[in-house]
Amino acid sequence: MRREPTAVVGDLDSLAGKFKNIVKVPCQETNDLEKAAAWCRAHGYERPIVLGATGFREDHTVGNVFRALNLGLEVVTNYGRFVPLEGRKTFSVERGAAVSIFAPDNTTRMTSRGLEWPLDNVEFKNIYCATLNRTTAKRIVLEASKRVYVYFAYPKGSAR
Repeated sequence: MRREPTAVVGDLDSLAGKFKNIVKVPCQETNDLEKAAAWCRAHGYERPIVLGATGFREDHTVGNVFRALNLGLEVVTNYGRFVPLEGRKTFSVERGAAVSIFAPDNTTRMTSRGLEWPLDNVEFKNIYCATLNRTTAKRIVLEASKRVYVYFAYPKGSAR
């Protein structure tokens, strides 16, 4: 199902395609992700989903993904989605789905149910310590002591 975004917000310097509901913010003192987050707050959107945060350069991708994590925003890409998690949450997934967890704070503690390589109060010495995992059930339970990003890759052949 294809949907039109509620709003396309930013300076629009890297926009490809034709969209309705364009909100041009020409300011160059902040990036488009910050502009979009501010617009959403001002218009009462408490949990927006961010599209287009990965940009055209890898440094933009890394910067925007972790800036969005600080803002508690879900980011959808062509290949998967980053979902912020703090506390305990159950996710409905396909068995065998690729999942990675990114914890920027090395004092974060995590537990899991339903992952091939379980997280049993794991200690995150580096941000990549819980990447490249897979689900073993249709429902997984994750619990994190601090905010992390859970990345769910789309099944092969279903890039969005």
